[in-house]
Amino acid sequence: MTSFTRKARLLIPASLLAIGSLGATSAQANTSLNIGAVPTGTGWFFGISEGARVISANTPYEITVRETGGTRENAIRLTRGELDLAFTEALVGYEMYNGTGRFEDTPNPDARLVYWIAPSTMHWAVREDSGIEDFEGLNGQRFNPSSIGGGGEYITELVFDILGVAPDFQRMRIDDAAEGVVDGRLVGFSYNGVPPIPAFTEVHSSRTLRLLSLTDEQVEQVTTELPFLAGTVIPEGTYRDMPEATSLGIYMGVAANADLSDDTVYEITKAYWENHEQVANSFKPAEGVTPQTVIDNATFPLHAGALRYYQELGLDIPEEVIPPEAQ
Repeated sequence: MTSFTRKARLLIPASLLAIGSLGATSAQANTSLNIGAVPTGTGWFFGISEGARVISANTPYEITVRETGGTRENAIRLTRGELDLAFTEALVGYEMYNGTGRFEDTPNPDARLVYWIAPSTMHWAVREDSGIEDFEGLNGQRFNPSSIGGGGEYITELVFDILGVAPDFQRMRIDDAAEGVVDGRLVGFSYNGVPPIPAFTEVHSSRTLRLLSLTDEQVEQVTTELPFLAGTVIPEGTYRDMPEATSLGIYMGVAANADLSDDTVYEITKAYWENHEQVANSFKPAEGVTPQTVIDNATFPLHAGALRYYQELGLDIPEEVIPPEAQ
């Protein structure tokens, strides 16, 4: 797993703790539950599925993994009550809970964190023959900011704005972007995922890529303004003959609405962590992630059922991530 150091915890505005429930009632009495995931064929879909598998094998609940467009769609569907569980990321969870950014008009103060699975890493790559060696070199160049509508696209826009980098963004799906890099229409592309990302590996085999690396000053500049991101390293050799690159990471995990039964979420959380070794053996990015990781990197309140399990472990839970219904 790439190294990942938390910069700072986002505090939950106290004014939002009193907002009433907006979510529709989730299925609580049923033994069948669903989780909104990501497109199939991605590393994250496999990681989500492994967690669902161990939970289904060790609880009365059968977790069905549903393919979706990703974390933003999952947040919308969770707010509508269409999902019992939702794959999410630290930024999406923060925004949907607080009603900021992309969720200013569709807040979900009932959103609750269950567990983090692993950190995801931003990749910004260019064709080696482009001659671009740093982020400033992207100014005015035709560059794909990540799969259209995805979290990586949003993060790229935020980060580049802070760095003062202004490419000619070409918005498209990841497979179209990969094709555009290979045929030379684009100088590069980006994606937020678990390395090695198949699209980067495939493009690199056809047209050599260079991973752009942030300086320490740039990491400090970005994470000061965006504390849900943290510096991370893509190790040397992750992609053939590529040196180590410094990038940014963000935690990805599972959320639920507050009205999903506390007992249900408690059993899910307990089963996931007590069988975490099985998940990590199959999905290597999950190695090293612990219940303490969840507490240290929570950007919105814990579900009361998950909180009960973490308290049983003797973890010190900061007040700002204790949900209002448990205070």
